Amino acid sequence: MTTRRAFASVFSMAGVAAVAAAVPGLNTTQAAAAEGGTLERIRASGKLRTAAVPGAEPFFHKDIMTGGWSGACLEMAANMAETLQVKLEVIEAEWGASVMDLQTGKIDIMFALSPTPARALQIAFSDIAINNSFTAIVKKGLVAKTWDDINKPEVRVAFDTGSSHDIFVRRRLPHCTPVAVQSPTDAIMALQTGRADCVVQVVVIASVMHARNPNIGDLVMPTPIAHQPTCIGVPATADSRFLTFVNNWLLYSRSESIVQEWMYKALQENHVDIASLPAGLEF
Repeated sequence: MTTRRAFASVFSMAGVAAVAAAVPGLNTTQAAAAEGGTLERIRASGKLRTAAVPGAEPFFHKDIMTGGWSGACLEMAANMAETLQVKLEVIEAEWGASVMDLQTGKIDIMFALSPTPARALQIAFSDIAINNSFTAIVKKGLVAKTWDDINKPEVRVAFDTGSSHDIFVRRRLPHCTPVAVQSPTDAIMALQTGRADCVVQVVVIASVMHARNPNIGDLVMPTPIAHQPTCIGVPATADSRFLTFVNNWLLYSRSESIVQEWMYKALQENHVDIASLPAGLEF
């Protein structure tokens, strides 16, 4: 098992020192905040703010009894906060609002966010964290060997609004009958209650949903296989040091197999057999 050791990070404070020197009585922390870079703002505030999505295991899980959060992305966020030597603050949100939350400064970072050209005009994305792919959970008797099999008006396809699932369904399955709901769990409920004939989700989320209730339908990966890179979103600013840090943190964590360790742990906690995951899934 890989030891989760913090890696050394060196941040240039030359710009901060210049601001402090230019403004008498302004200390380094205040100068960092005044300079306006995301990295400086995080370190000056002493906290890293991230969003978490309820019902989106294995990425995020909210304990309904305590209100506490867990999941693979919370492990990542906690490790990043520890490396930055700040506290982690978790804000409940939805994937559909995460881009705006980054733009407006409500959060500093969003994990498990899929890049699109439209999103890239509004925020910045890290390198790939997970090479995911789209799957479908279909009701018994529905054939879905290819995506065209469910790209029909008579097939009701459920997905959570504002997510990568939403974007994929509307782009790749324009002829299906869309069933837009609030969360991945709501999409499964739509299938379970007969409001939908299938659910489209990325494989790591679909595998958790199917493991909870294998009788709900068949978990399939229609062809052609549609890969979905999952990245980390940060505010788009002129100062790129925070994005540089995130990419270095990600490179280290992936090369040491720590991201894989976090993902496997979260999947197993949700009763997913790691051996059942499809080939080509990379952490």
